[in-house]
Amino acid sequence: MPSVPRLSDLPLVIALTTALTTALATPLAHAAGPEPSVLPSFVGELTARHYDGRSDDLLTAGLGFTGLRGPIPRAADPDRPTAAELRRQAIWGSAGLSAGSGGGLGRLYGPDVDRGRPVPGDGKVAGVEYRAVAGTGAHSVSFVVQVPDDIDRDRPCVVAAPATGLGGVYSMVGTAGAWGLHHRCAVAYTDKGMGPAFDDLHSGTVMAHDGTTGPRAELRGRTAFDAGLSDAERARFDAEHPYRVAYKMAHSGANPQATWGRDVLRSIRLALAVLNRDWRDGAPPAGYTPASTTVLATGVSNGGGAAVAAGEADRTGLVDAVVASEPQLNLAPLDGIRVRQGGRAVPAAGLPLIRYNALASLLQPCAALAEPTAPGYPGVDVSAARRRCAALVGDDPRLIPRRDAERAGPDGLPRLAQDALVRAGFQPQSGYLQVSHYDPQTPASYAMSFARASVDDALCGYGWARTDSSGNPVPYRRAELAGAFGTSSGRAPAPGVLIDENSPGGPVADARSVGPGGEHDYNLRGEACVYRLAFPRAGAPRAERDWAARLAEGLAETRRDGDLHGKPTLIVQGRDDTRVPVNHSSRPYLGLNSRAQGGRGTVSYVEVTHAHHSDSQAAGFDNRYVPLGYYYQQALDLMGERLRGRAGLPPSQVVRTVPRGGEPGHAPELTRANVPPIASAPAAGDRIRVTGGTVWVP
Repeated sequence: MPSVPRLSDLPLVIALTTALTTALATPLAHAAGPEPSVLPSFVGELTARHYDGRSDDLLTAGLGFTGLRGPIPRAADPDRPTAAELRRQAIWGSAGLSAGSGGGLGRLYGPDVDRGRPVPGDGKVAGVEYRAVAGTGAHSVSFVVQVPDDIDRDRPCVVAAPATGLGGVYSMVGTAGAWGLHHRCAVAYTDKGMGPAFDDLHSGTVMAHDGTTGPRAELRGRTAFDAGLSDAERARFDAEHPYRVAYKMAHSGANPQATWGRDVLRSIRLALAVLNRDWRDGAPPAGYTPASTTVLATGVSNGGGAAVAAGEADRTGLVDAVVASEPQLNLAPLDGIRVRQGGRAVPAAGLPLIRYNALASLLQPCAALAEPTAPGYPGVDVSAARRRCAALVGDDPRLIPRRDAERAGPDGLPRLAQDALVRAGFQPQSGYLQVSHYDPQTPASYAMSFARASVDDALCGYGWARTDSSGNPVPYRRAELAGAFGTSSGRAPAPGVLIDENSPGGPVADARSVGPGGEHDYNLRGEACVYRLAFPRAGAPRAERDWAARLAEGLAETRRDGDLHGKPTLIVQGRDDTRVPVNHSSRPYLGLNSRAQGGRGTVSYVEVTHAHHSDSQAAGFDNRYVPLGYYYQQALDLMGERLRGRAGLPPSQVVRTVPRGGEPGHAPELTRANVPPIASAPAAGDRIRVTGGTVWVP
């Protein structure tokens, strides 16, 4: 067969017209094989670029492993970064190597480690990167497909890696992407319709799909998100609430969580289509199809939930297996599925994130007072936290019952708040983490997303803005907006924060909100509002009931029922997870899967002690916790062996780790002795079992 020249190092933009085949035929000749495939109908525009593996590449954006360990790469002009510079920043952030190696990242696991061994060289991977968009504006979804030059054409594989959290389309490059590229697979990413897109309602600045920013009028048609306000509505809103910013996850009106599974399956179809256009020697005779190509869907947190959603949504054999780390799952009603730990029924199981997080946000300022040595405690306003404790006392059994409060007295209320969190399904030992996980932005964002609220609704009195040192909203600097694609977590561009629009004296940063008496109260008003929408109450005002109904409707669209249609699935999660508690995610999902598949569940669940939702090695975390990322990478290796027919999946089990110890901030380096491997034959006392609808956890 004739040799195939590489794509030009310059971008090739391909519109979906009859010119597509002609445009591709110029830089890329097709060897003998099937006719060039038609791209999926959902794709509106495709771009392709070849990276030579020297000046730029798929895995490290030209930085190499050394550059990934250094500071964030800067744009030549921070006010006008190029798409390539923004991509480089996003990929740098996905690797996390700048965090240091004390916790094992970069030594025992990470993008520079493959199957437990350091990757030789600088890690640069040559290949073609395709970018595509489905839909427009607030309803758009971004996709990236990376095809390494050395893709294994004898045993082709695709790793589908949806974005973690609310992150951008490149957020999984340094984890699942690295694993896929090391295994010579194509990697398909999607932002799940979320990502860092924003609309600055004061300046009119919005983000394009490639991360660049500009005036809304100029980018029309290329915007990744628009708040959907008319010019008159925008002017009125900015006059009443100056300097606010809308962002895609909260304000799109599209409830993007409802289409996670669809988006992941679309990313896979796109990957197969571009592989069939990039025909090479050694390709399967019938082309790249679900029958000839192994597909693994995998992700972390929200991305893990999306991978599971894809496994449930796929009924045609497109996905061969699923690996999920700490998946955020809104589960269908358990209807008899029970969870027991150490022989005892857990207090609560199967709540969706909006409910357990709204409850946690109310309790955490008070509960923090019970853990004065915990990370984040120095930032606690003790007086405000005590006021929050007093405000939680009442008739709501989920909070602090009045009778218990009378017996405990004011000094005992923080411990009662901790007890309430345990009753809500959090692990008892997670009390140490509650203060560092206090984040009212999360329930506020999810409430808006599920209810399909507009930024103009200011649901529960919340907005987002950049603020000054006093907490007052101020305009964003141009560079802060311009760099959001590479620096934003998916909420408002940094340094934007949550705003309490109803604080007496005027809108202010939520962290500085005051109550009716003019005293700081951690915005009890706003958090209680979100809590009431998540847990509707009888006799509530009509407007509140309507919003609660809208929230419930949106939530119902995201429920997972456990039916993976027989796909082998491996889930890993930290027992101490305080962002996504195990009792509300992986544990009951194991039971749902067993029931959905007639008692023959195909999920293996690995629960890791002394691990939580973050691999932070900051002081106070370093000496107490091990990185779950180490086990996620191991889970990918185990599934890789399973898909190649070399080994079966390990049984569900608890892995008992050993914290690093030492003083906070001075823990010794993590070694393999701290993180024993997932066992192929765990001891009987470590096995997790499902019998008769009950999940038994040691």
